[in-house]
Amino acid sequence: MGYQFKQEESLASGVHRIAQEQLSQAICELQNPKRDRHQAIHEVRKQFKKLRGLIRLVCSGLGDDFSRLNIWYSAAGRRLSRVRDAESMLESLKKLSKRFSDSGYEALFSEFEKKLLIRRQNIVEEWIDLDRELEKLSEQLEEARDSVGNWKIEGAVEKIISHGLKQTYQQGAKALKKIHRRPNDELLHDCRKASKNHLYHMRLIVDVWQPVISARIVELDRLNDLLGDDHDLAVMTQLVQNEERVLETSTDIDLLLKMIKQQRKELQSAAFKIADRVYAEKSKAFAHRMRTYWNLWQNQCSR
Repeated sequence: MGYQFKQEESLASGVHRIAQEQLSQAICELQNPKRDRHQAIHEVRKQFKKLRGLIRLVCSGLGDDFSRLNIWYSAAGRRLSRVRDAESMLESLKKLSKRFSDSGYEALFSEFEKKLLIRRQNIVEEWIDLDRELEKLSEQLEEARDSVGNWKIEGAVEKIISHGLKQTYQQGAKALKKIHRRPNDELLHDCRKASKNHLYHMRLIVDVWQPVISARIVELDRLNDLLGDDHDLAVMTQLVQNEERVLETSTDIDLLLKMIKQQRKELQSAAFKIADRVYAEKSKAFAHRMRTYWNLWQNQCSR
């Protein structure tokens, strides 16, 4: 039925359904023998992020269970992060090569790609029991899926939804305000995480007013792509600077870093234009507006 609440179901039923669907998709990825492991890990980590977005939206209704669930899925994602991060560096380099497509840069990008491929393979080989780890994770996710029905969500529905929306929106707005004063990679990462959760929340409630929320989702998708690409380039910068032995190469590292810096400047400029509009409202006003949409949507169902 998709990653969104349905008008005819209770909040608890919707949360249980969505969580079980995400876990089922993650299990299928892990148990598919024909699936490329790197792509499977990428997809599973996306399911974990969507699950955490879901429980963040209803955190006040989950009570003490929220921290337990959030910590578990966060830790589960980190177990796969090093393999995924190695793959994302290759994807980021490919995007950078498209941006600087002059034939004079081909040798530089080709040599760095070879080094990153070797690095990725080394990481996979160092994780001797990767296949067993993925099998174990699959078993744990099956247990987690069976326990979803035990999640209790208590409290007034509109208050739960309003609280979750306001909290995540506020985190993004605060991070953006700090970035404009003194930008740094940590704040950019905080804004990226908050805007990703805000995107998940909009997807979950999209049916409350499809035309308006769908338009917001389009802009949030674009914002998260920009911030995600910028984050990957920030990680690549650290990689190039801190793992010189691993990436030992005859090509011009300084030239690569200059291209990264220029690309990050362009990405951030485009991202801020969207973010300033996404977070233009005060968090209280935004949460009140979404709560009103939710109540109107629910009232239409009861008529």
